[in-house]
Amino acid sequence: MATRSKKSEDTIKKINRLLSILRKLDIRETCTPVSLAQKYSATTRNVHRDIAALNASGFSITFDKNAGTYRFTDPDFTLRDLNLNDDELATLLVGKQIAHRIGKPFEDAYQTLLRKVRKETTSETQAKLKSLEEGKYFLADIVPVEDFEKIERQYHAIEEAMNRKEKIEIVYKAMRNKDRKESKRYIDPYGLIFHEGMWYVIGFCHLKREIRTFALDCIRDFKITNKPYTIPADFNMTDYFKPGWHMIRYGEPVEVVLKFAENYARWIRRRKWHPTQVIEEQKDGSILFKVTVEGTRELKWWIYHLIPHCKILSPPELREEVIGEMKAMLRKYEIEG
Repeated sequence: MATRSKKSEDTIKKINRLLSILRKLDIRETCTPVSLAQKYSATTRNVHRDIAALNASGFSITFDKNAGTYRFTDPDFTLRDLNLNDDELATLLVGKQIAHRIGKPFEDAYQTLLRKVRKETTSETQAKLKSLEEGKYFLADIVPVEDFEKIERQYHAIEEAMNRKEKIEIVYKAMRNKDRKESKRYIDPYGLIFHEGMWYVIGFCHLKREIRTFALDCIRDFKITNKPYTIPADFNMTDYFKPGWHMIRYGEPVEVVLKFAENYARWIRRRKWHPTQVIEEQKDGSILFKVTVEGTRELKWWIYHLIPHCKILSPPELREEVIGEMKAMLRKYEIEG
């Protein structure tokens, strides 16, 4: 059975501590930085951070110097009358579906959260929550992870390595290598990513001397080292992936120009497919779709979904590559074009 990482344990302890502080404030118990630090075997600095976290979460808490205690800013506020509106309940249920699809640890955590919602909210909120759950009015349509148990050890090991800020040694067997040889690598894990039903870790690969992404199901073995690492201060996962189409980045930036027929153009207009996209309307009702990406592999896969409504105008290298692959496909089906 996979052990819970220290990061997960610390997070659970913090959540329980925050809930306990809220209950103390709710019953109007005297709470000072010193008394709370003693109660939870923490430091007053930890207490100040906890109060800041609660304020950031929407619980307005202040320190009353005259009374010598923390209290809710609104003297009439109480958790016992906590009532969630329909939008908040809908968010909870959509989140439950997402948690179910991305892996068991998240599903279990969300079930715990829902139990607390049922316990700590008014009977009116509980009745509405039950009605929404039974009615199944919301659907989060994302590709679910299959057999999370098969990667659970890898997931928790990477999570622990990130918590300890220690390099992790992995044995990796990449899917795209024809010979599928295993390689041993040291990586500095920067973060975990869920994409299209799969979990990945992104980090600095010491073998390739660059930032790489690794699929957790391709990690055959792993070992957390005692070698420390630091994440560059300017690294941001969202910014890192922006230049690619989705997950894969390589090569120099290249502008891709696609032409969509009039009968399909409206489906392209309605979404923001990429941060760099530009759409130019044509007189015949068609559109030119322009985007600049580092690496065209994933964009090419997207294009295949849109054939025959999409035509590649540039770059010519991508156009020829797609023509070659389509001819190979026709040969597979023994159809001569």
